[in-house]
Order: sequence, then C-alpha cells, then structure tokens
Amino acid sequence: MKEKIILIAILIIAFYFRFNNLNWDDNHHLHPDERFLTMVGTSLKLPDSFLEYVDPKISRLNPANVGNNFFVYGVFPLTLNKYFVNYLNKDNYDDFTILGRKLSAFLDLLVVILVYKIARLIIDKKKSTIPLWSSFFYAVAVLPIQLAHFFTVDTFLNFFMLASFYFSLRFYKAKSCKMQGVSLALSAIFLGLAIASKVTALYVFPLNVFFILFFSIKKRSIIKLFPLTSIYILIAYVSLRLANPYMFENMDFFNLSLSINFVNSLKELKNLVLISPDNYYPPNIQWMNKNTVIHSLVNNSVLGLGLPISIFILTGTTSVLFKNKSINHYIIVIIILFWVLLFFAYQSLQANPTNRYFIILYPFLAIIAGIGMSVINDQLSGFNKKIKLNTNLLLITEYSLLTTVLLVWPIMFTSIYHNKHSRVEASEWIYKNFKNGSVIANEHWDDGLPLPVNNNYGKQFTTLELPIFGPDNEEKWTQMNEVMAQADYYILSSNRGWGSISTVPQMYPRMSKFYEDIFAGRTKFKKIAEFTSYPALNFRISNFEFRISFPDDWADESFTVYDHPKVMIYKKN
Repeated sequence: MKEKIILIAILIIAFYFRFNNLNWDDNHHLHPDERFLTMVGTSLKLPDSFLEYVDPKISRLNPANVGNNFFVYGVFPLTLNKYFVNYLNKDNYDDFTILGRKLSAFLDLLVVILVYKIARLIIDKKKSTIPLWSSFFYAVAVLPIQLAHFFTVDTFLNFFMLASFYFSLRFYKAKSCKMQGVSLALSAIFLGLAIASKVTALYVFPLNVFFILFFSIKKRSIIKLFPLTSIYILIAYVSLRLANPYMFENMDFFNLSLSINFVNSLKELKNLVLISPDNYYPPNIQWMNKNTVIHSLVNNSVLGLGLPISIFILTGTTSVLFKNKSINHYIIVIIILFWVLLFFAYQSLQANPTNRYFIILYPFLAIIAGIGMSVINDQLSGFNKKIKLNTNLLLITEYSLLTTVLLVWPIMFTSIYHNKHSRVEASEWIYKNFKNGSVIANEHWDDGLPLPVNNNYGKQFTTLELPIFGPDNEEKWTQMNEVMAQADYYILSSNRGWGSISTVPQMYPRMSKFYEDIFAGRTKFKKIAEFTSYPALNFRISNFEFRISFPDDWADESFTVYDHPKVMIYKKN
C-alpha cells in the first residue's frame, strides 16, 4: 500500500512537469519538426473503408497521396492523432498540435509506469526501493519533460519501444504458458507500433530477441528459438502493416517491398545530413567542428538527465560491472547496460547526434540510476548503524534532501513554460516599440520576427532575409550588403546562425567576422533589446527576491531553439 502511494505521488510529479502549460508558445508552431508533422497531419484525410486504409496507392492517410512525397517518419503517430482530432471535431492547424502534445505527454507519463514495472521485474527483492527510485529518476529527467511538450514522434517511439521491451522481459520471467504467449504477442505488437512511429525502433529488436534466446536456454530447448523468433517477427510484421501500411509499396501482405517514396526520402535525408565542406545544409553546420561523443556525453549528462541523476547512473554502472559479487543476479541489467553503451557509442558517432535521438536510453538509464541509489543507500545505512544513529529518521532526512536536490533542475527547466516564449515576448515588444513601416532584417533558416501577435498596434513592417548560410562568396555578400543597407533593424531570433557559423570560420571567414563585429559593436547596428527564458529558480520572501538562472546558449541547438531561444534585437544608428 505504501509503495502504491509513493508511486502515485511520483506520477503526480511527472504529470505536472509534462502537462505544464503545453501552449506556452501561443500556437506559433516554432518547432520545425512539429510544424512539419502538423502540416502533413492536417492535410491527411480519414479513409472511407478498411480496404482504402490499407491500400498505399489510394489511402489519403498516406502522406505521399496528399502531396508529401518526402516523409521519413512513421505515420502511426499522425494516424492516431488524426482519429482523436476528428472524434473531438478539432481537426485544425492549432488544435492538431495541442492535442498531439497532450497525447505525447500522456504516453511519456505511461513510460514512468513502465520504468517502475521493468525495474520490479528485474529486481527480485520485494522490499527493494530501486523500482520507485527508477521511476522517479525518469519522472524528473529534463529531456523527456521537454519532448513531452512537443508533438513529435520521439515520445511515441520511446513508449512503444519500451513497452515492447517490457513484454519481452515479462515473457522471459513468466511462469505459465498462457502468460508467456500473451507477453510474446504483446511485445511483437508494440515493436510493430514502434517501427510504425519511426524506423529506428529496430534497434530494440536484438535486445528483445536476447530474452527469447535466454528463455530457450533456460528451458534447455534451444530448438524453440527458431519457431519463437519466427512467430515474434510475424506478429510484429502484421502489427507494422496495420499501423503503417504506407511503409510498403502495395497492399499485398506477402510483398515485402518498401515504399519507393519512403526509401527515396531516407536516401535524400542521408545525403542532406552528410558532413562535408561542400554541404551547406544549415542544420549540418553546427556539427562540423564538434567532438560528437563529448557533445553527446555533456549534453545528456548535464542537461538531459541532470548531474545528480548522472552521478547515480555512474554509481550503478560501476556497481553492476565491478562490485557485484553475483553476476547472475544482475545478468539482465548487464545485458541492458551493454545495449545502452553500444547504442550511445553508435549514436554519438553519427554526423548529427541531436539530444532527442538518445531519449530511448533514458528509461534504462533511470533503472541503472535506481541501482546506483540503492548502492549509496546501503552505504549510508551501514554508516548510520556504525555511529548508532536513528536509521529510519536519518534515512527520511537523507531522502528528503536528495529529493529536493533532484527536483531543482526540472523545476528550473520547467520555469520556461511558466513564461511567454521568448520569441513571442520579443514580437510584442517589437510591435510596441518599432515605427510603423520599419524595415527588419531576419536570418535565413530561422523563424523571422515579429510573429503575428494579438496586439500589433496597427503596425506593418517590411521584412528582408539575410542568406547567412550560403557559401561565403561575392554573390552572397552583395545580397547581405543590400539587405543591411535597407534595414532599420536586425533581429537574431535564436543562435541557429551565429551559434553554428562561428564554429566553422574556415567555411565562413567573412560571416564569422560579421558576427564578431556585430557583437563587439563595431557596426552601425547596436543592440537595443535582448529576450531570454533561461531555466531559472525564483524565490520571493517578503521584500527579498532570490533568482538564479542557467544560461544554456552553449547547449545542443535543439535543446534551446525550439522552446526558449535567446533573441537579440539590433537597431541601425
């Protein structure tokens, strides 16, 4: 009973963090991937029959059939959201996003429960606190909280992958044939749904198959491995075909040919993200001079997880690998840990190891952190007994202090959802302070300001675009100089330009110098306003106010630009 109460409390905390002001950006759709999914999703139409639904050639749920040939995601999240918005009669541009965000937050809330249940399956001791701590660690990790605020495929992928893993583990642990059959089938179904959300879900397949292998070994019947795996793959395939029929070229169940559009989209994406001195695709620039392994390690440990959780992960990893006397006790954790390290190494060595690509590791990292917490707890209990202190009282005090420390970072981060989006705040300021008819220079590949806000004071502006990401040649600089000559104001609505271009001066010598001069005040343009929404902690007692903020301009671009970018406004003197 006590454990259930604590779990409910953890879920309440997780709910608050995930559902905290899901429309803090006032329907301005400032996440490019979310915006793309919304545009595609609202263009889709529900089919009139099941046969139409499963036919890639005619179904209007197939993005390719409504003018979106380039689509690298799985369509299942869009399909799911489409049915919800139609049922609620909210199939419009704004509501499609907001309902998608609610669905995203809800699925991530379910992940908190799955983390608890997986840890409970792994840890045999009934009185162990590891499952509760594991679920709490995931509940307060910042990256899942952030991704739950957007309608992208990441949270769908994470939930369905983890559910697939959970049921494969339950299959291995089940004692009755009925439970084994149900668990195997559910694992395969969720795997199909995961792949139907994003094809990278295939990475969890080897991990799931390990438990089929171990089951066969445990039953001393290796001959069962082939039929069990075959049944598993068949069920997963049926699930995938039903959840995303448009990944395939036609509706013939026995034809495994992938959709030409889907394959071409993946090829095009691969070419776009190819790191090369000749590839000026804007999202690539930020990665050209970065050590991607260090970048991934720092951004996930400091920002995505938070340092306290990262310390527990390190402790848990050390304990499992080097200090555990009975390797059989933690054999499942060792397998999980090996998979986590393998995926982290693979993903961090990719050309663009964006933070959100690591989200599928966070549930497993939370469990390892729970083990680390158990190790530290045992050491503290032993120390308390040696000095003959009231162990229960001391543990309560220690847990209270630790919980407070763990809550600091998510509370700081979620403060950005209590405030107006920095671009919205800047836009309101622009309409209030700029003269009607002013000429504003914005940067290519960024959301130009001002955004269309409610009170524009009856003003209109002329906006021009600077081709900042183009090759540093004379043609580009002719355009740059023409725009800057006409502009009354120059707006940097995020660090997408200066944060990337300044790191590759060998590609952008003149553009790097341009930013250097702007920031040093060596041009006609002088900074007149700056808007930030950094993670912050505020205390106010009577007339005393305490505030601490965490400037994170150095972070992964995707971590700051979409929900709390720094906006700088310059005026020509």
